[in-house]
Amino acid sequence: MDWYETFDFDENPFSIDARENFDKLVDMEEHVEEMNYRINAGSMLVVEGPEGSGKTTLLMMAADKFGGRRKVVYVDCEILDKNLNITHVLQERFGIIGRLFNKKPKNMILLMDNVNYLSKKNTERIKYYFDQNYIKSIIFTANSYSRAKFSDSLRDRIGQRIVKLPKYNKDLAVEVIMSRTDNNEMFNDQIITKIFKSSKNLKELLHNCEKVAMSAAKKERRRVQMADLKVLSDKK
Repeated sequence: MDWYETFDFDENPFSIDARENFDKLVDMEEHVEEMNYRINAGSMLVVEGPEGSGKTTLLMMAADKFGGRRKVVYVDCEILDKNLNITHVLQERFGIIGRLFNKKPKNMILLMDNVNYLSKKNTERIKYYFDQNYIKSIIFTANSYSRAKFSDSLRDRIGQRIVKLPKYNKDLAVEVIMSRTDNNEMFNDQIITKIFKSSKNLKELLHNCEKVAMSAAKKERRRVQMADLKVLSDKK
């Protein structure tokens, strides 16, 4: 039996996989609305926030909402080769036909994650394909918009359309964990606050909550106790 079944969950409520639990985002309604509006309007938007703040999760929400008909392309700039050519990414949507005949789809929705790793040359390519209507709308995510290697012309296209995700704080931490656990009382506010103080961002908070919950599950308890927090200070 997996540890989370002790708490009557079918799957891990603290998964940090952005493809899961995107329906449990907290304090993001206004940002989701802005993102969806910009996609429908055919414009560019930058989502700015530190690591673990929910940027990738927002993109997964967009992919879920607007996916289908091969119109959405998600690119994680951090894990791709530095020589990434955005032209090839678009051509891949047509498979071998696209490569042979240099075909590119029209009106694509481009979701560009971690653009602080994107080259300046590719930002110019992106602007060109946007202007030529190969790309309808683009959502970028970055740790810092000012530090991203956007060309001046691309910054002109973006304008003031920048969303800044909420800062990580105690109240947000409590909300997130209560949302993930459906308020089933496996954690209380005091314990979440203690875990919050040991976590530098929301991603680490979820990871630490999982470790603490696993400790309780091993003791066959359905509620986390302060003693379970010892696993956070144990040497790895």
